[in-house]
Amino acid sequence: MSRWRTWLGGDRVLGLQVVALLGAAAAYALGRTEWIGSWKQALDWGAGSTALVGPVAAGCACLAYARLRSSAMHEVLLQSRHDALRWLQPFAAVWALGCAAVLALTLTTTTLASLAGVPAYPQYVWIVVPAWLVLGCQTAIGAAIGWTSGRPWAAPAAAVLVFLLFLWTVVGPLPALFTTGGAGSLAGAVFRPVPAFGRGLLAVGLAWCVLALAQRRQAFASPSRVAVGAVAVVLLGVGWAETPDHSDGHYGRVATPAVTCAGDAPEVCVYREIPRPLADLRARTERLARPLLDIGVRLPHRFSQAAEVGSGDGSVFLWAEEESRTRVSDRSALQSLLSPAVCAADFADSPEPLPFEERHLIARWIQVRLGEVAPDPDDSDARWLAGDPAVQADWVRQTYARLSACDYAAIRMPDGVG
Repeated sequence: MSRWRTWLGGDRVLGLQVVALLGAAAAYALGRTEWIGSWKQALDWGAGSTALVGPVAAGCACLAYARLRSSAMHEVLLQSRHDALRWLQPFAAVWALGCAAVLALTLTTTTLASLAGVPAYPQYVWIVVPAWLVLGCQTAIGAAIGWTSGRPWAAPAAAVLVFLLFLWTVVGPLPALFTTGGAGSLAGAVFRPVPAFGRGLLAVGLAWCVLALAQRRQAFASPSRVAVGAVAVVLLGVGWAETPDHSDGHYGRVATPAVTCAGDAPEVCVYREIPRPLADLRARTERLARPLLDIGVRLPHRFSQAAEVGSGDGSVFLWAEEESRTRVSDRSALQSLLSPAVCAADFADSPEPLPFEERHLIARWIQVRLGEVAPDPDDSDARWLAGDPAVQADWVRQTYARLSACDYAAIRMPDGVG
């Protein structure tokens, strides 16, 4: 048995550590499946598993180095300044096992996403590399605690500390060093290399500093190692400057996202990377649009998830969880259908009153016309919905035209409603 396997605790303990690392990775992503509808999100969740794999790796490394420090071999092992690589073997072994766990999860999530029928984006697989570097930093913290304390019971404390550091960089004042993925919807987004690798450089520099403080005799035993330390400090400074302050800092928006479309009355488009909800959204939109078309409302030719101000397209709205499903809600389809234009007022700092109530009333009118809703007599709009169909149709046509023209100031609720 090789020396590093001895310090890890032998085959049985090593097997338990592998199971713990794989279990942490699985617990991170497999309990939630919203990533299955987006290959990029599946990749991101695989990389983000360092949030749980890292603390487990820190605990394993702490245990190995506590065992090494408390043994009679540690002085023999470090008699020469050339023994630093042997001292790092347990760290490298635990890190490699953690990287394998992250990779295994990433392959699992992206494969499941591909089997679900979403397009792959292999050009972004590099996002796993900075995640591995961050995992190395987490492992180094555990190794330093184990070597400094020499106490095996410090392993759980090291795992908890690393997890708390992850939480602190998510909600605290520090750069988002330990947040390597696990975002929500990435539809229309890309991974930004500079912030991602800035996080990786910061992790490398911090890992060297932690290990050097734990084993100063080896870290500064020769001019070449001092030079390596100087490089690590530079990497730490550069990484600190480039690491984003918030967990979403390494994502960016696509200027013109590609879409995939279906239908023609009207045409409905979603981002090409999340095609699963398109068929159901198209069917629901066509069904819900029928009452509007019957009274002569002019719908935009296309409703698109990539619609912009002035594009002439209506907007598609989907809840984040719906992007991964094959079925959407009527609520999303109605909200899309009643957004016939993307208006600058929707994004203004001090917007004029937005026509939420008017949109809601049109949605209710559509559902009543389709026989899907029966107004309660106590509803404020019940009398109007039971009134003259011609009056209703005239108000709906005028209001929809004003929504299409972004003329929010001219939109009014019908008399007696509200």
